[in-house]
Amino acid sequence: MNERSLRIKALLSLGILVGFGTVSTLASWTGQATATANVSTATVALGVGASAGTATSTSYQMPITGSSLFPGASSGSTVTVKNTGSIAAPYAFQGRVIESGSGTLGAGLGVIVKTGATLSGTGSSVTCSGGTTLLTKNAGAAFGGATTARPLASGASETLCVQYSLPLSAANALQGASTTIELEFTSTVGS
Repeated sequence: MNERSLRIKALLSLGILVGFGTVSTLASWTGQATATANVSTATVALGVGASAGTATSTSYQMPITGSSLFPGASSGSTVTVKNTGSIAAPYAFQGRVIESGSGTLGAGLGVIVKTGATLSGTGSSVTCSGGTTLLTKNAGAAFGGATTARPLASGASETLCVQYSLPLSAANALQGASTTIELEFTSTVGS
């Protein structure tokens, strides 16, 4: 063999070795994992009505037991507040008077809101008996601010008794007057 053919064989051998080296490094093994979280939000909602079963609406016209108030008379109604949301949420409420026409009957009324009370009496002497007073509006005064938040679990309800009275000192100008008393309930979660 001549020297030239030895060089060619050596170069060819070197090419085969380089080719094997690059082919053998192409294989690799891997492992993989994934963590997933499905996130949803809660609902905060209140309903009002005559009873826990009907307290699903956001507005309710309270029926007045007794009517045609006169000085010294009282009347009352109940309203049930229900947590229709998906989580426990405290609620607070405040009262508001919406006067009709030129009268000031709402300002002249006394209003008491109680929990755990029942309506008692008849005619012009209907009152909220027993229970715990949550809010008081004296005759001649405006409603106070919102009450302290009250806890209410999801699906739970609380019945409130609302008593309206016209004091013996009511002005003669209140004859034939009318007004609207509202209780506004608010439930807030988070800051």
